[in-house]
Amino acid sequence: MNLLLFTASYPYDGGGENNFLDTEIKHLCEKFNRVILVPRKCNGALHTLSAPIEVDETYAAMFEHVNPFLLLRGIKFFPMLVSEMIARPSLLLYPQAMKRLFAFFFGAVLTNYWVETWLTKNNISAAQCLFYTYWFDQASFGIGLLKQKYPEARIVSRTHGYDLYEEYYYHPPYWPLRKKSLSLLDALYPDSQAGLNYLKRKYPKFSSIYEKSLLGVSDVGFTTNPSNDNTFRIFSCSMLVKVKRIDLILEGIAAAAALRPQQRFEWRHVGNGSRREELQKKADATFPQNAKAQFLAYENKEALIKFYKENSIDVFINASQTEGTPVAVMEAIRCGVPVIATSVGGNAEIVSERNGILLNPNPTPEEIAQSIFKMIDNPDKAKQMRIESRKIWQESYNADFNFKNFAEKIQSIRLK
Repeated sequence: MNLLLFTASYPYDGGGENNFLDTEIKHLCEKFNRVILVPRKCNGALHTLSAPIEVDETYAAMFEHVNPFLLLRGIKFFPMLVSEMIARPSLLLYPQAMKRLFAFFFGAVLTNYWVETWLTKNNISAAQCLFYTYWFDQASFGIGLLKQKYPEARIVSRTHGYDLYEEYYYHPPYWPLRKKSLSLLDALYPDSQAGLNYLKRKYPKFSSIYEKSLLGVSDVGFTTNPSNDNTFRIFSCSMLVKVKRIDLILEGIAAAAALRPQQRFEWRHVGNGSRREELQKKADATFPQNAKAQFLAYENKEALIKFYKENSIDVFINASQTEGTPVAVMEAIRCGVPVIATSVGGNAEIVSERNGILLNPNPTPEEIAQSIFKMIDNPDKAKQMRIESRKIWQESYNADFNFKNFAEKIQSIRLK
């Protein structure tokens, strides 16, 4: 049995997929005779693989140097494109939405061509394969279209954040050909209960193919120590993008420091993005003398693990506007760190009174400051939260357990 796993860039270090796939791939190899990674882009360094898998770069090469004549294959699927525009005439008012639709459609056409060519070239039937897309995007749709010629084809997909919550990432809130894509899938796995609820509410007709499948992170063999020197140490980790609301965290810590001048505060944020220098200057200008901030680049997960091991951390803060199931929060609770987070997406499933403080989806800086004070003023409770964070990781976000179950689930789909 062959598994073709379509990714954004894994096993290249161009994205964050390696946070999960490094562990998941081991379990997939146990259930499938042959695992072939098919990245959409081959940017960055090639990640060291711990399992005997193949990497096919021809898919990425096809997108990098598109043959215009291949797009003519889209003619046979063109009625679907026309039907989409007829069903959504308002799209004509939004050039960006139309651009997304056409890019999505032709990306799917190219994917469909690549898969059909791969099967023919390798003399393998669709019945001998399971197609798995890590993101629910044009690759999922393009492979699904294969069923017109090969009804025995089976395709499953995960879905996370940008590829799920249309309202938070796009204007107008629109994901191309979503209903048709859903009709072609054999199973869709949102990575949180919030994601599952969203799909059932928005596309109830396809509820039979939805199933929650939590992600996870592996054990690192230690827990992070709290501070013991009258300095309250705050940590956060994310890309420096608008949806993560790093400015809100900054303003909350500034408010806390201003209200408690005798308390020292230290905030470190790890993450890449063009705003690092800007945010550092803002923190330096905004924070009173009893607080300091440091914005560090994200290097790799090994460096992040080393940070957790060698530094004291009293609380992890996530102030995102929207989330799937954030890897950064999973990494924090794995190390026994309490969490303050906004009640959005999967945050509300990881964070509770057991292991932290769950804020409303749009907190003020003052509300963030008050949540920090609750941690400082209740050391015994904070200590218990550290224990509970570790327990919650073990109960729900242990990578080896979750990915073993997932591999068994998708294997069963091909065996039916």
